[in-house]
Amino acid sequence: MTTSGSGSEGARKESARRALELLFAFTEDRPVASVRQLADAIGVPVPTVHRYVALLRDMGLVEESARGQYHLTARVTGLYRAFRQVTSIVDIAEPFMRELAEQIEETVLLIRLVNGVPACIHRIEAPRLFRMSIEVGQHLPPLRGASARLLLGDLPSAERERYVDRALASNALPPLNGKDEFLREAQQEASRGWTVSSEEIGEGFWTAAAAIKQHGRTIATVSTPCAGFLLDDEKRSIIVEMIQKTASQISGSLADVS
Repeated sequence: MTTSGSGSEGARKESARRALELLFAFTEDRPVASVRQLADAIGVPVPTVHRYVALLRDMGLVEESARGQYHLTARVTGLYRAFRQVTSIVDIAEPFMRELAEQIEETVLLIRLVNGVPACIHRIEAPRLFRMSIEVGQHLPPLRGASARLLLGDLPSAERERYVDRALASNALPPLNGKDEFLREAQQEASRGWTVSSEEIGEGFWTAAAAIKQHGRTIATVSTPCAGFLLDDEKRSIIVEMIQKTASQISGSLADVS
């Protein structure tokens, strides 16, 4: 037997569900809606929607923009900001990185600055035995390699100088061609959005990297360290082209949630 208490509980849950459905009835294509339109969208009587709208107005989630027309308020954006906080760049980049790894049959890395040092935050391994071993969480040389230059080159000039000075003071491996040339290359390559390196962070390895951008700034790179002796010029060109495409896809997906 259903008690009156459990019946009331069920009714409250149903009302809460319907109120949430009403929020979801506002979309990019329908940012403003009348009570009648909302009733049709969620399939409930107009008097019931009036009650839900009144509840949502009291909570500051919807407001009346014109007579009988309602829209969401800025308070709802707080929910979206909370979503963005838990939507990791790794989650967004993963499918694009996996597709790239399958296409070029090479390991693909996601690199970003962690505590001021380039670090691998995600990796899709190539289906081959001979590959460069870089673990997730591993720091990379701050003044060597394609990703380091791309990440550094997009920083403000003064910040770039401080980055290099800190790295040198910590006894990091120095740039191959000196500080000034390193800074010049970093700025130039970051402006281009991609670069390559040869045997800078591992003997025999050639690496291509491309910048992942959000709000116009480089926040990470996608890179692929390859055994250089296994690549001819055509394969290297293909990898450069495809890694740029992958970085662009990731950047586009980040823009969709920013």
